[in-house]
Amino acid sequence: MSNNYHAFGLLIRSEFDLPELGTEPVADRAPDVVIHRGKVPRHTPRITLDEEVALQHPGAGFLIRGGCDVTVDIRADIDPPVLRALLLGRVMAFVFRQRGWLPLHASGVLVDNECILFLGNVRAGKSTTAAAFHQQGHPVVTDDVAPVRVDSDGRCILQSAWSYVRLHSDAAAVLAPRDCVPAMQGGKHRFDLDQRDRGGVYVVRCAYAIEFGDNIAVESLNVMRAMPLLSRYCFVRHKEMTREALESHVRACTAVAGSIPVRRLSRPRSLAALPDLVRFVRRDLAPLPDAQR
Repeated sequence: MSNNYHAFGLLIRSEFDLPELGTEPVADRAPDVVIHRGKVPRHTPRITLDEEVALQHPGAGFLIRGGCDVTVDIRADIDPPVLRALLLGRVMAFVFRQRGWLPLHASGVLVDNECILFLGNVRAGKSTTAAAFHQQGHPVVTDDVAPVRVDSDGRCILQSAWSYVRLHSDAAAVLAPRDCVPAMQGGKHRFDLDQRDRGGVYVVRCAYAIEFGDNIAVESLNVMRAMPLLSRYCFVRHKEMTREALESHVRACTAVAGSIPVRRLSRPRSLAALPDLVRFVRRDLAPLPDAQR
């Protein structure tokens, strides 16, 4: 039996329960993405523009085709929360790559109704930074998976997932949102922040690549330096791609790097520095007076 779900701006029909999303009534249109059981090859052929085999976990393999079909091969015991974390994380990132988006590894918040992205490696503090902004009244619009592309008007846009944030225990103890009951997912505390937001499209104003340092500091990057940074912080397996797929990826990174400011953001590891970090970024985003433009 399958259920309908709505997230990432997509109608998803899944044979696997995805309680994070809340079920949708039976739709009068075909789903955008179908997730179902089936057999997945145990080898990993080269990744093409519209097909990818992902063996993300010893207990399951995934075959993503055409940005609309996800086959899940359950091969051993796998905890349902782990499976859901994979399906709603990396697998959806691969779906969006096939649909023509650049799937950044980032969290996003709204500042003045525009999206600010925080990119980085695992445990760089992307979700923690987004949660700190949420505490200051800035909605979280995506966490971990941030598909972006440049639209026909030359704007970089984000297709958000839903309003949630996943935090490690130390950050959750400090930043836990009020009136939210956390659930464990992939070793993190997941907080659903706004059940009404199931995937809006937002204009991206700026992207910050987070790195740890002694002080809060920012460095602006030109397109040539920003492009490889975007490529690094992306759900793309570069070495396994065909030449055609890799060239498409490079074009997407270059287009995004040329459409928004990309900056390195240094922050201390201490959670006590987060309020200062929020104030620093808001000042950095403030428009320059006319005389300084």
